[in-house]
Amino acid sequence: MSVKQFVGCVFVGAAASVSFTGMALAQSVAAVAINNTTQGVQAPTLAPAAGISYSQATTGSLLKVYTDGFLFCGNPGAVGNDLIALQTAHEDQSLAPAHAWTFPLATDAASVNYAGNVLNVNRSAAGVQWTSLACNGVGALGDRVSGLTDGIFDSGFDSASATHYSHMINWTPDPQLGFDWNNPDWTEVPINPCVSTQEQPAYVVEDTACAAVTGVRPDSSQDNPNVRAGTMWTNSTESSKFVYVFRADVRVGAQQPEQSPTQISLPVQVNGSLAPNGATPSDAGGVAVTVVDAYDASYLKATGSYCLLSELPQAALPASSTICAGKQTYPLNGALSLSFPIYPPPITTGISSFYIAVVRDLNGVHPSDVTPVVGASVLVDNAALTLTPPGDQFIGDDVVFGFMTNLTDPSGFPWMHEN
Repeated sequence: MSVKQFVGCVFVGAAASVSFTGMALAQSVAAVAINNTTQGVQAPTLAPAAGISYSQATTGSLLKVYTDGFLFCGNPGAVGNDLIALQTAHEDQSLAPAHAWTFPLATDAASVNYAGNVLNVNRSAAGVQWTSLACNGVGALGDRVSGLTDGIFDSGFDSASATHYSHMINWTPDPQLGFDWNNPDWTEVPINPCVSTQEQPAYVVEDTACAAVTGVRPDSSQDNPNVRAGTMWTNSTESSKFVYVFRADVRVGAQQPEQSPTQISLPVQVNGSLAPNGATPSDAGGVAVTVVDAYDASYLKATGSYCLLSELPQAALPASSTICAGKQTYPLNGALSLSFPIYPPPITTGISSFYIAVVRDLNGVHPSDVTPVVGASVLVDNAALTLTPPGDQFIGDDVVFGFMTNLTDPSGFPWMHEN
């Protein structure tokens, strides 16, 4: 059933705009399910918002959904002709007043149906209706129910720190090292989630396609200049700017023997298009990828810029005026959405590993160091997810968050600091 049909059936007599009121939300819609991702619907506190709203126009229609957690969506694949857009939203209601987040706008919400108190987007009793729309979601505390796409994760841990950390890192620690997820030694954790070695084996080897976004920090060791981190590297010391850096790693196909965990490769276009001769990435064995971000709009403005880095700064995070010095910068006016293809050899090396530095203008103040101010996610073309075996089987490392750094140390979700 299309969105228009759905709205017409459920809201008989509605005109061009339909919204779920707070009462209707509580009584009829408990969750929204998009592809294989499900999130609880949030009742927003900032007027004039509704938990779910739909506006119809001749040039395209918009479905807006507030979720309890953070839902990142985009269109890494070829977008269809459907003009129905999806706007996800979230309020940080741990703050008073609540802080509204801004997420990227996506499209290809080709079908919507309502069943069992769940609003289903691009899925029905027959299964998922795959379009270019791809989404990743985590809970309001950055919690991951599972690190795997099938929802199964064998974890014998009890604490929140151990459970969530093991769900967000595709790695099997050597028990002889005495590694403790309750107090992780990040110098031991692999920096590249898409490289599995005998010394640093992955929990699940992703030989179809792998994608991840992670936090990284510089390290004083000459043997290990950078180390993995549970959060983005941020700098909130400036009066008018906020800087954050995170790492993106993508690989298509089986890992090549010569691939190094420290290898850096910026994303490239092939012949100026998504694939040779204008074909789609899947036609050439490639995968389309989109990296997106989201931000606390009460603290950060839509305006800013970003650049791609092949090296991580080796000291304190540089100021906004120098972080992208000598690099090509791209303007921002809203959420980041960076799309690029990855191809196996001989078209390209089959990998892309790089750093993204973002500078945003400040909009206000943020009083907490235990709720995030920015987040980022990597989205993979659904065509790769439907292969056998599917691509991006480990989804726990597909989302990373950034926090304030000039408040009480350490910053991060409370579960990150349990002992």
